[in-house]
Amino acid sequence: MKKLSILAASAAVIGAGAGYIAYKNIDDGKKKKVKYDLGDKAIRSAVRALFHAYPGGSWQLKQEYIPRNFFEGTETFIDKPKPNAKWSLGYASDSLLSSIDLMASKHFMGGYLAFPPNVVDGVIDDQCVRVIALDDGSGRGISVFAVIDCIGLASTDVRRIRERLSDFTKLHNINCINISATHCHSAVDTQGLWGDLIPGAIIENFKKLRKGDTDTLQSGRNPEFMENLYAVTVDTIKKAVEDMKKGVLYCSVSDEKKYSRDKRKPDVTEDDLTMLRFAPSDKSRETIAVFAAVHPIALGYRNTKVSADFPYYMVDELDKNNYNGIFFQGPQLAVTTSDEVVGEELKNSEQERYAKFGRGLARYAMSLVKSDKEKKVKPILNVKITEVFVPCENEILMLVGKAGLVTNNILRNGSSSSDIVFVTEVGYVELGENQCFALIPGEFAPELLLGGAYDADNAYNKQDWHLPAMTSMVKPDCKLTVIGLCNDSIGYILPSNDYGSIIAPEHYEEAVSAGAKAGEVIVNAFNFLTERSKNER
Repeated sequence: MKKLSILAASAAVIGAGAGYIAYKNIDDGKKKKVKYDLGDKAIRSAVRALFHAYPGGSWQLKQEYIPRNFFEGTETFIDKPKPNAKWSLGYASDSLLSSIDLMASKHFMGGYLAFPPNVVDGVIDDQCVRVIALDDGSGRGISVFAVIDCIGLASTDVRRIRERLSDFTKLHNINCINISATHCHSAVDTQGLWGDLIPGAIIENFKKLRKGDTDTLQSGRNPEFMENLYAVTVDTIKKAVEDMKKGVLYCSVSDEKKYSRDKRKPDVTEDDLTMLRFAPSDKSRETIAVFAAVHPIALGYRNTKVSADFPYYMVDELDKNNYNGIFFQGPQLAVTTSDEVVGEELKNSEQERYAKFGRGLARYAMSLVKSDKEKKVKPILNVKITEVFVPCENEILMLVGKAGLVTNNILRNGSSSSDIVFVTEVGYVELGENQCFALIPGEFAPELLLGGAYDADNAYNKQDWHLPAMTSMVKPDCKLTVIGLCNDSIGYILPSNDYGSIIAPEHYEEAVSAGAKAGEVIVNAFNFLTERSKNER
């Protein structure tokens, strides 16, 4: 503890001193970037010093890594439905809170870094897991897509759930299990970043790791809550698969109502709302899946009451209108809600505001049912997923990973202890002839999907973004929709040319990003999958 205290104090002095010199001795105007960069370098150098002094970090070498509990998707791609093929879909939903007492032990709120940390002291509405299981009748297996009301899950959590479903997966010919998060900022911490960290977990984990104890490390995650999350998710996936019914699948895409706005320039948002509707042949309850890109952050950074934010009320409104409902998050890097989808300016309490927004989103989706925008989807479901190694260049994430605060899958990529990578996943899904999905493991910049990234004149690093928009990587007549925070959560994913100082205005996201290369690696992986799909038909 003494050693860590000395190191921490030294690092703080170095960082503060360098930052002070940067700010006081450099003029404003054209030299602002230099100022921000010097301050950024000072902070990162201080954190890197702590990282190297911290025990632990005995990660496996990349070249020795063997994938476990990873799905590649369908073995082959098809362009036409199999003879007499029909869609089958199963839906299930369950509460994460009904079988656990949040007041019996300490649970932290996830989403906002606060000192002291925000401890749960009540519940406004439910946290749930929702699942759809989908089969195109081709005999290539069932694809599972689950969503959890939470801030995010690490890949290790996803793979623990898959491991528990191993026998069930074989029995039911499941070709992939994908688990994403709504990225709700008012739910129980599922990543570990928002507990009693400084000095709490940082000091305690230092002492434990120095003794070789890697099993009882502290973080913002409550072990009982996580175990319950695993169990409920496994059970809900089983129910969805066992509930599958044949029927007709419809898809609609609309940008008639603006539901979001961008807080970080360039001002690029995914304006389209994509909706899938499944109508069972037995005339039982239909299922509506809504895909939209917008942050659930209504309650703010001092909130201590659990709520699933607007997705809860979207699903509740669909339920009241006799639909099963599920919400999938999109490319929502710094994207937040717009009142336009509700049709009124929202000035009431925060809870009433996001409840109205969620219900407005549901009504928007229901307005597309049987409209001229809704098209029948041919039973074609192609899925291809690849593992990706994203360099972790952010000293902050390097430190929290070494301290055991997060449980992402980390590998050592060289002789240096700081040369590490995240093992994550990127996926490509084709649904029918005109709808595609990208499965992305973090908070994705919309400009990487749609285009519109800064050019060299406006970008932080005065360089052009050299990769094409992901929409250009699929067929021209195919709508590409992102499912964000899917199968992992590696932070913000940005174009490298605008990856700047964490202290520069509108560059907060860099503080919780894997690094400048993340955007390039993810986009290239997606392009690899689309090109690969052309050769496997």
